[in-house]
Amino acid sequence: MNNFFFDPESSLGFMTFTTNRLMASFLRRRMAQAGIDLTAEQWGVMVFVWNRGTIGQDELTHALCMDKTGMSRLLATMEDKGLVTRNPDPDDARRRVVAATQAGDALKERSRAVAEEALVLLLQDVSPQDHATCMRVLATVKDTLRYLAP
Repeated sequence: MNNFFFDPESSLGFMTFTTNRLMASFLRRRMAQAGIDLTAEQWGVMVFVWNRGTIGQDELTHALCMDKTGMSRLLATMEDKGLVTRNPDPDDARRRVVAATQAGDALKERSRAVAEEALVLLLQDVSPQDHATCMRVLATVKDTLRYLAP
């Protein structure tokens, strides 16, 4: 680990960054092949919305580790596509809540199947134990980053 800075393949940051980019690109292609117009970022938003019904824009920003401006742009694009709506929170007009539209809900099962199939392909050479270890390590690093750089 002494030379990790000079060897990108030994750098956690480089490996997670490039793996994320490749995974996002792979998922986007698989979605497009299935006739679904969703990017990996949009898929991530939709998963939270589908799981919650409605979710605060600020909660999405935090959950997806994005800045407010980036999240606002992403949601504006998704609104333009007719996938989500943003409305004032009935309990706090300063907050906005995000919900799926009928068109957004209609993508749920098809896109879930595509994402699941993509994940199975991506993990075909990874043992369940290695996958669990990887997830634990990444969760620990993520928690540390949230603590050190909120």
